Amino acid sequence: MSVATVRAAMQTYSDIDNTQELDSAQEREIVLRCQKGDADAMGTLIIQYQHWVYNIAYGILGHHQDAEDVAQDAFLSAWENIGKFQFRSRFSTWLYRIVKNKCLNHIDQYQRRKTDPTEIDDSQPWVPLDTLTPEDEALRREEKNIVHAALAKLKESHKEILVLRELRDLSYEEISEILGCTLGRVKSRLHEARKALKAELERVEW
Repeated sequence: MSVATVRAAMQTYSDIDNTQELDSAQEREIVLRCQKGDADAMGTLIIQYQHWVYNIAYGILGHHQDAEDVAQDAFLSAWENIGKFQFRSRFSTWLYRIVKNKCLNHIDQYQRRKTDPTEIDDSQPWVPLDTLTPEDEALRREEKNIVHAALAKLKESHKEILVLRELRDLSYEEISEILGCTLGRVKSRLHEARKALKAELERVEW
């Protein structure tokens, strides 16, 4: 499976909401097919998780094109290493770890490039689009820019858990599995991250 194949399998992000979610039995069957070399099965997983993977990457990197590049790279890595997946965790947990590592490698490669809040693309699917007046839309855009700029200044552990909870709306149990820590630690880290974000926002008197 090449980059071009992965790119072809990834639908337009605005169409993702029409994708029917797989149950655990269906997903297991598809992963097993992938492990036997079925590229079409991998295409099904890409369609299922592309929105999720992109949003994780965008939440960490804060840049549309970087997030798309990392998403493609993560799916390629998942395909190349699918044989190593042993069903000891959820597939999404295994995939998340690949995405996170790709993001951190990307940050290191570009010397932890800062996000320019003016680069935030409000057309991305995780940004809710409401019917607003032009004045309301301008205010909403300004608020998003301020929040993203503050988020970009947080340390990685705080940014990571805020992305998982606030942007991806994962449960404490799901976050615990992904991060490999206790529920108590998830709650305390999330509390710390929210305090850190609040402090950054107060610095700009928001």
